[in-house]
Amino acid sequence: MNILILGGDGFIGSHVVDKVVGLGHTVTVFDRFSYRVSKHLEHLRGKLNFVSGEFANRDVLKHVLENQDIVYHFICTTNPASSWNDPFIEVEQNLKDSIQFFELASECGVRKIIFPSSGGTIYGPQSGRIAEDTLPQPFSPYGITKLATEHFLNYFREHANIASDIYRIGNAYGPRQPVNNPQGVIALWMKHILEGSEIQVYGDRQTLRDYIYVEDIAQLMTHSLHDTDSSETYNLGTGIGVSILDLLNVFIDTIDQPFQYKVHPRRSFDNTSVILDSSRLMAFFSGFKFQSLKEKIIDTWCYVKENYTPPQKP
Repeated sequence: MNILILGGDGFIGSHVVDKVVGLGHTVTVFDRFSYRVSKHLEHLRGKLNFVSGEFANRDVLKHVLENQDIVYHFICTTNPASSWNDPFIEVEQNLKDSIQFFELASECGVRKIIFPSSGGTIYGPQSGRIAEDTLPQPFSPYGITKLATEHFLNYFREHANIASDIYRIGNAYGPRQPVNNPQGVIALWMKHILEGSEIQVYGDRQTLRDYIYVEDIAQLMTHSLHDTDSSETYNLGTGIGVSILDLLNVFIDTIDQPFQYKVHPRRSFDNTSVILDSSRLMAFFSGFKFQSLKEKIIDTWCYVKENYTPPQKP
């Protein structure tokens, strides 16, 4: 099939590109390529199509959507912290442009859209393992917008007969995660360690997260390629809750560089507990084993040390 991956040079998107190219599909990656060079995909040059452009540019986007069967939509300009005090950013930079994309995709005959939503923010305050039929109660602008985007996909499924799969992903980590401008506590802590600054730890033993390695995410998201007509919502996490203090202990045990840290109460925009029940998706992957947090923290740290660029001094 012809598969377009929007934001395919980013963290999760680039790992999905690796998997999809490996399956033999014709792949186009749409992203902002500085000087026509990709950050993470040069090893695939000659095996896929690179298109550089702005997601908000209607004409450019429509051109790249022509003759595509399936589109992965990884473009997002915010994170939970960045929009907490400015919710309009979510509407202006993410929701509006996504709706425009859905409209253009339906006009161009795209058969299916695959959207990475946020298992960490969609559900809001919960306890125990969360299934997909749990009533979402997002309280952050980031999570509210992710849920609104899901609902617009439902609209376009009914209005334009375009299928869509939604993946509510846990706390992703691994190689290629941005460190200079980090999203996620693991990348943020690693940045502070490399800079020699103190780690700020927000939460306690009840502050639980579902950490999932990025290569596992990419592998599981290829499920959508097996049926271009179906539409479904999937949780995508390990089902294991790790407290923020347990994560700190993993860092203490595995990071080969001394660091200082300070523990603070949980912040207002953080959920207390996010543990995802992914049994709906895992039913299609008999025998699949999630990779070890401790082992993959080590691999991620090695990658970060090798690729980190210190900020230039004025």
